Amino acid sequence: MSILSAKTERNALKAIAKTLRFFDELTLCQMTAEDDADVTLAKRLLSGVIESGGYKAVYQRRKGTKLIKNK
Repeated sequence: MSILSAKTERNALKAIAKTLRFFDELTLCQMTAEDDADVTLAKRLLSGVIESGGYKAVYQRRKGTKLIKNK
C-alpha cells in the first residue's frame, strides 16, 4: 500500500486532504448509528494524520484543497 518512512511526505498528506471534503457530504445521507460512528472515526483519523504531519487541510470551492503549514 505504501513505503514506510520516518516522515509522511507532503504528497501523501495532500491526497488524504483531498478526500476529507467528501465526508461533509455524508451529513445529508441517512445511515445507521454504527456506520455514522465509523465514518466519524475515519474522518478524525485522516485529519489526525494530516495534523501529525504538521499541516492543516483547507478546502475552498473553485480553488480546491490546500495544505497549510501549522505554526
